[in-house]
Amino acid sequence: MKKFKRYGIAVVLLPVCYGVTFALWEMLHRFKDVPEGSFYFIAGIAGYFAFQWVFFRPIRTYVFGHELSHALAAWMSGAKVKHFHVSKKGGSVTVSKSNIFVALAPYILPLYALTLVTAFFAAGYFYPELKSYWRVFLWLLGGTLGFHMALTAYALKMDQPDLKATGRFLSAVIIYLGNTLSIVFLLGILFPRTVSWQRFARVSGEEALVAFKQVSKGTQVVWEEAVHATQH
Repeated sequence: MKKFKRYGIAVVLLPVCYGVTFALWEMLHRFKDVPEGSFYFIAGIAGYFAFQWVFFRPIRTYVFGHELSHALAAWMSGAKVKHFHVSKKGGSVTVSKSNIFVALAPYILPLYALTLVTAFFAAGYFYPELKSYWRVFLWLLGGTLGFHMALTAYALKMDQPDLKATGRFLSAVIIYLGNTLSIVFLLGILFPRTVSWQRFARVSGEEALVAFKQVSKGTQVVWEEAVHATQH
């Protein structure tokens, strides 16, 4: 019964996925003229992909961030972290209690990117001259986001026990939505003249509602046809 409930929630969230995808695509379309130095951010993402393709995957760095994300999510949820271990072969973290946020946090939150943003803006408050390195910062941030995207995709190809409690289908939907919102959050901070969180939320809601109506209409038609067929 729980399995069907999770499946049902995932299906209900699919129109929301459509809505945020449409809104994100509209947002990214405005970057065609590379405003606000976004070229360096995009180059950073591409640069990381090229690095991984030519050289290697920094698995140990990813594993550390992965397990740390579990630990931070548990701490934010009021749980205690009892064990934390990272090695070349993998890592593990033991917490007093878990939930969906704790289980899926590493796949949703770009930890290194968020840490870099926090550190840069915090340091810039005390040292305003750091603003002259804005393009370098954008390039590095793009690299950390590319790292998150590439290594998360790689990790999801493996048999991840983190996804079993919530179910793979629902986990995939939540991970997609979470990553989309994380990207929009970062873009809004970096390029405030180009990105509007309010517009993204409005367009997402409007398109999700359209998708809900279309799905409901289609479901009603299929149901009526099925009832008609059984009566004859």
